[in-house]
Amino acid sequence: MIKYANKKIILILSIVLLFSGCQSANDQQSTQQAQMKHEVTQDNANYNDYSHVHYTKQQVEPNGQQQEVTYVDREKLTDSITRLVLTNDEVGEAATLVTDQYVLVAYTTASENREEVADQVKRSALSIAPHYYDVYISDNENHFDEIERFRGLNAHSNSEEAIEQTIELFKQSPQGPKSEEID
Repeated sequence: MIKYANKKIILILSIVLLFSGCQSANDQQSTQQAQMKHEVTQDNANYNDYSHVHYTKQQVEPNGQQQEVTYVDREKLTDSITRLVLTNDEVGEAATLVTDQYVLVAYTTASENREEVADQVKRSALSIAPHYYDVYISDNENHFDEIERFRGLNAHSNSEEAIEQTIELFKQSPQGPKSEEID
């Protein structure tokens, strides 16, 4: 009788553990899905929200040194500029390269008025890029390959001379307004 009771207890414990393990896996999966949904919702919901922060010097520099470094996410900047340029009805294709000091935008247009399109493309890029970036644009289809060859490189890649040569090629296309005209 005791053996039967022990087997029954072991069987019941096994079933309880099995179901609680499945439930815990489902809870973990549900939690991960909820977090992902919250992040996506939060990212999409806050783009129209105002933002405000207020710190004291002690909060920012508790040990007399800045704790966080502000940086530009070049991948997001590149994506944003390209997408904004493509909102122009006269632009059919666009590609953007963002380095540590330059923004290069190659685009195609069927418009006869290259200067006007260049003006719109340049203003689009300048509206998003930090002010310290130099922006160069080109409506030459061959320049897509010129900027794509820099994909995956970084500021330590010793590519400055090649970028300068690419900029000289871009300057052969209409450049839109001068920076002074926009300010």
